[in-house]
Amino acid sequence: MAAEDKTSLWTHPLESDGWYRAHNALRADMQAVKGMLTAFQEQVAAGKAIRSEQAAAASRFLDAFFKFLHHHHQNEDDIATPYLSSRFEMPSKICVDHQRLMELMDAFDSGSKKLLASTSLEEQANLLPGVADVFAQLQTLCLEHFKEEEEEAMPLMRKHFTPQEIEQNVVSKILRGMSPNDVGAFFRTMGRDEFRVFAKREGIPFFVRWILAWHCRGYNKKIWLPFEQQCLAAA
Repeated sequence: MAAEDKTSLWTHPLESDGWYRAHNALRADMQAVKGMLTAFQEQVAAGKAIRSEQAAAASRFLDAFFKFLHHHHQNEDDIATPYLSSRFEMPSKICVDHQRLMELMDAFDSGSKKLLASTSLEEQANLLPGVADVFAQLQTLCLEHFKEEEEEAMPLMRKHFTPQEIEQNVVSKILRGMSPNDVGAFFRTMGRDEFRVFAKREGIPFFVRWILAWHCRGYNKKIWLPFEQQCLAAA
């Protein structure tokens, strides 16, 4: 009923929600992984093996990416979906997708580790197409899955719950479980002003913002910049 519809209480755009922003961060990370695989394919095709420093930078970035993606899906399965399901039925395909996503993540994780552990140009050339193919499947399904959540689950969340209810019962629990690298990945693509607006709207205290910014700097220095320099330069 119209009187029960809480959508009007959400005064900021759907695209500004933390759930949507997590998708944006993951989309950016997946685009970076795709760029890395393209660069490595071009490099190996030119007769130059993936170097040890490239493999190390790629491994650090992929480890952070996998943990962030796993954490995101676990948050949905363990925190968001059970709470949201107390007032509406979550679209079934969204829940089913997670099992297939986990299978593809495991396949890409094992394939990429084998690739980056290899020092043989011939072996790298043989492994790269399979790794790239599995990642393409993972990326395609992730993008479709994110779109379904944004177009179906998120509007239902806004209809049935107030912003305060989601903050207290979903967002606060997710934030407590985020690692420093999760924080860095989440905020990597946000500009300084965008970060301030988001933090203020979410009610994040100033001293906590400082800690978040410190984690972001550490992530950029130790993970993102070495990955960008070593693995994306050729692309």
